[in-house]
Amino acid sequence: MTTTLVLGYDGSDCAQLALDRTAELVRDLPGATVLVVYAFEFSIGYVPTGMADSPLMMSAEYDNHVQLVRGFGDEQVAEAARRLAAAGVKAETAVEEGKPVEVLLQLADERKAAAIVVGSHGQGAVSAAFLGSTALKLLHHSKVPVLVVPRHK
Repeated sequence: MTTTLVLGYDGSDCAQLALDRTAELVRDLPGATVLVVYAFEFSIGYVPTGMADSPLMMSAEYDNHVQLVRGFGDEQVAEAARRLAAAGVKAETAVEEGKPVEVLLQLADERKAAAIVVGSHGQGAVSAAFLGSTALKLLHHSKVPVLVVPRHK
């Protein structure tokens, strides 16, 4: 049975630190795989009547934005996979639309992952209380261990 770690990755400095730490952890595990995940969500905002020529235009514009973000995510996970391969680590990638916490939890469950790894943006307790924190939510809801890699050493 192979060991899989799910890495939440958005290309940020803290995500890169999490990638480096993940590579260190799995480098010597025979057959281990890292699933690099970029998750994003969109919400459809209200567009007042007269602000767009037609609902079809709004739909096409929405689709274009989703494709742009998906393309950015593809670039991020591809670069992460290249970095992992250079470190001798087998990697797979996924770009998924959805709430990041839900996507990471679902993929970890589907892959029977040994752990989820994310970086900490270090937004602090007050910000996390109001805005929420992916790492904090994962710690509370994950069925597998969660490694939160700190931004500052």
